[in-house]
Amino acid sequence: MSELTDNDITHLRRAIDLAGHALALGDRPFGAVVVDGDGTVLAEGVNAVNTTGDVTTHAELVAITLATAAGHAEDLRGATVYASGEPCPMCAAAMVWAQVGRIVFAAAAAEFGPIVPGGPSFALTCADLVATSNVPVQVSGPHLGEEALAVFRAAAKA
Repeated sequence: MSELTDNDITHLRRAIDLAGHALALGDRPFGAVVVDGDGTVLAEGVNAVNTTGDVTTHAELVAITLATAAGHAEDLRGATVYASGEPCPMCAAAMVWAQVGRIVFAAAAAEFGPIVPGGPSFALTCADLVATSNVPVQVSGPHLGEEALAVFRAAAKA
């Protein structure tokens, strides 16, 4: 696990804030922020599965889709995606296809899964999936410990 910069922590905390926003809207508590190599935020996303009825509207995919729609498809190459929770295999694969350079997540699926059950789960971690590709993507997480899990605990109480 690599050491985080102050900017990494800021973006991870923003992803966690977005997860709280998703929860307030009635969705599962996941948020994501996409930042290019220059530190510019390209897009943010929240889980919208319940509100849209579309099972592919995970926070990371929403953020990637919004960045692409805003004309930033090329800027995704080498970008960093910050996620409040460890990306699932669908999201991790999409990030490989987008050729992001880094995936940084706050809470591990093994930690938040038991707190907020109900969705499918996988034994394959984000890092495991990314490692099977031919795209060099760094995966870093989990980070921020209890702070990262707080939004999931709030979801369990809701």
